[in-house]
Amino acid sequence: MILAGMALILDTMFVLTRSSATLGVIMPAIIGSPLLICGLALPLISKWSRKSRIIKALTRLMIAVYVLFTLLFGLTTTLILLNSAPPEESAEVLIVLGCGIRGDRPTITLKYRLDKAAEYLNANPSALCIVSGGQSSDETCSEASVMRSYLIRKGIVEERIIMEDKSESTEENFAFTKQILEEQLGGEKQVVFITTRFHVYRSELVANKQGIDAQGIPAKGVWYITFNDYLRECAALTKYFLSGRI
Repeated sequence: MILAGMALILDTMFVLTRSSATLGVIMPAIIGSPLLICGLALPLISKWSRKSRIIKALTRLMIAVYVLFTLLFGLTTTLILLNSAPPEESAEVLIVLGCGIRGDRPTITLKYRLDKAAEYLNANPSALCIVSGGQSSDETCSEASVMRSYLIRKGIVEERIIMEDKSESTEENFAFTKQILEEQLGGEKQVVFITTRFHVYRSELVANKQGIDAQGIPAKGVWYITFNDYLRECAALTKYFLSGRI
């Protein structure tokens, strides 16, 4: 328990030196802190649990919570990995999902998505591209505008790129993109989207919920936040499922 708790807390501390404090980044510390504390206090907890039914019940509850979360994390990770194979057929429209910018430049994760998009667009010269991402309160421009500029620098002609610059969530990515598909591109189109591998499964479910039949193309993720990404996605999938959003 002590080793596991320390490892999880150190993971958060390490990733915080390279990334902002998102839910996925701080989750290991949230999970690890009780393990570390209980591991250090185990002799006292064992002594108290023999004398108090409440302490004994709380101990069993904590064990049950950690076992259930481990099973849930294993289930969601398995579903993500089993449902992240790229589609075999090319499409008429490629959607690129945004994921944060720094100033007027994409984050590393977004850069990997855009690199994958440029590769796809070069291999499919007739495909159009919709870059999807709005502007948050701490950003000076929209994600879509940064994504568009990046793709142009990668050699993709401006006329092939359509901006969706209002969305602030995966649901809005597809909701606003559907409007573009219907109003600007004439409705039914073969559609694929690019996002990071951990995000493909939930994005496909959200797209289908929004009425878009689209498969995901996985872009590589940043190695040092892979564990954090899958932890966050476990929480997101659970939240979306329980709220009926997928």
